[in-house]
Amino acid sequence: MEPARHLPPAAAVPAPAGVPAGGGLAAQRAAALAGGSSMGPDLTAPLKEDVERRLKARYAPTYLDVEDQGGNCDAAKIAIVMVSASFRGQSKLNRQRDVQAMCKPYLDFGTMHALSLSLRSPEEYEVILKKQGS
Repeated sequence: MEPARHLPPAAAVPAPAGVPAGGGLAAQRAAALAGGSSMGPDLTAPLKEDVERRLKARYAPTYLDVEDQGGNCDAAKIAIVMVSASFRGQSKLNRQRDVQAMCKPYLDFGTMHALSLSLRSPEEYEVILKKQGS
């Protein structure tokens, strides 16, 4: 039987940058939402502009359309149509998971109620444009 392995105490393991030492999930979430980078959400900015800013910083899209379809609803219903080379080789599911993860803080805080995604690589977008032209 193999002897039990002991993990170092939490204080001996350095915390990732921006995360308070000894912090749990709540501390990590607070650090992630604190902003400080172009990738973090700015919950004080208008939602549509902040989503656009973060999508541009993360994906460098060749085409981006962010629309609030919420109407009179208190929380936004955001529709995103985006074309990015970052999506090359990714499945549709992985693309959506990645963008959904980026939008999670807005959903968690209730500023966004729903999210609709249409995510394409440049090559996929060209095929769509050719079909529309014929």
